[in-house]
Amino acid sequence: MSPPHEALTRRIEAAHASLDASSWRNDGDRMINIAGGTLHHKPDPTAPVQRIDISSFALGRHLVTVSAYGEFIEAGGYDDASYWDPAGWSWRLDEDITAPRFWNDAEWAAYLVANHPVIGVSLYEAEAYASFRESRLPTTHEWERAARGDDARNFPWGDDWIDDACSCREYGPRGTVPIGVFPRGVSPLGVHELVGSVWQWTSDSGTRPGEEEELRFACGGAWNNKQWSIGCCRRNAYPPTARFSNLGFRLASPV
Repeated sequence: MSPPHEALTRRIEAAHASLDASSWRNDGDRMINIAGGTLHHKPDPTAPVQRIDISSFALGRHLVTVSAYGEFIEAGGYDDASYWDPAGWSWRLDEDITAPRFWNDAEWAAYLVANHPVIGVSLYEAEAYASFRESRLPTTHEWERAARGDDARNFPWGDDWIDDACSCREYGPRGTVPIGVFPRGVSPLGVHELVGSVWQWTSDSGTRPGEEEELRFACGGAWNNKQWSIGCCRRNAYPPTARFSNLGFRLASPV
């Protein structure tokens, strides 16, 4: 692995040094209004563009953080069925789930820093947190609209790959980083960390060819993916119970 660029290292250190500040604390819940418009959808970088009308919505400026998710735990979110989808609540009870995977695990301390994106959260947990915040998860088309803006760009910053715009296997530490440390990667609509931080749960579902299990889509790519698998068109599909170290989420809501 190539070492992180010196400027990125300095930004990460500065973000960690600011942990006592309150200005970033709930940035994962700060919403940006995304005006309705046309999504220039590309299923892959070489596919013809499909134009899809998208209504206005709001999207989290950043990913939901460890700190913000901790407030859900502290408020008794894992004990309140009203926040949970019935299938999610049944799963939580059957598996005795009381916190995200890795939570309070000393071996995962580098991922559990307050201003890092929360990880180890299943779709069910992400939906419960969104309900707690009176929000929801974005659709895949909403997510893509926020990433592309008004054109069919391949990455939130443009058509061509640039270093120091997001983390990936070839650039940055092997793990999550604080929110907001990649200013060059901000989308044209002002949304951060849409690609290359963690795969991001959405509300859309589907199945793999030849399989019957319903999966849920996640978008963007993550810190452990190679460059070719990161971008505005990149999707992955997971069971709703998946709880991985490269899987997180952001909030959405109507406007």
